[in-house]
Amino acid sequence: MDKVLQCDCGFEARAKDEDDLLVEVQRHAREVHGMALSHDDALLLAFAAQLNAIPLSAFDGKPTTRTEGEEG
Repeated sequence: MDKVLQCDCGFEARAKDEDDLLVEVQRHAREVHGMALSHDDALLLAFAAQLNAIPLSAFDGKPTTRTEGEEG
């Protein structure tokens, strides 16, 4: 069964599995919206979309994950 994620702009990302879907989401965000999503950002976006919790416009393209030792 295909995994599907629809963007606020109307684009529909479709892939055979979650990993491929995340790649497609990252590509669409970069090429159409100028957003550089990390793998974790794309995963969060896909999860949030499943919950219908937040729109794509809530992401600003800045990394949301921290590396070990970072504070904040």
